[in-house]
Amino acid sequence: MSERQRYLRYRTISATVMLETVGKSLDRIKKADKASDADLAATLGKESKDSAERYRKGIGDMGLVSFLRGCAAWDGRFANDVLAKIGMKLVPLDAAEVSDRTAASALTKLLLEMSIALEDGKIDERELASMKGEIEAAGRCIDGMRHRLSVRAA
Repeated sequence: MSERQRYLRYRTISATVMLETVGKSLDRIKKADKASDADLAATLGKESKDSAERYRKGIGDMGLVSFLRGCAAWDGRFANDVLAKIGMKLVPLDAAEVSDRTAASALTKLLLEMSIALEDGKIDERELASMKGEIEAAGRCIDGMRHRLSVRAA
């Protein structure tokens, strides 16, 4: 399936796509962290590097405990690509504690980039990709504000 698939609520995602997506995330983590399959396996609570290698290649079905250990260790880097397939994302409950001023700046920067991109009436894929940093920064700030709201509500 194409990486450009659009999210449709309640659509079926094949197990193959889910496994391949988690595998790609693990492969990126391995490269970025200069880790070995043994390192990945240890983080996921597995004794054998072969398990991590199978997961990374998208040919091994990971159990719930290993998946949650991966989420705890690598948060969105690990889980968000696969969770996006079902319209969700992983955000730590103590998401970015940022000042209100920093949040306002991040949101304003994103709005500026969007405004420039919208001069022709729409934001194309290239423009959207170029805004990734601003989108992520604004998202972290919004997640932090959501956390503040949930703490106050409790």
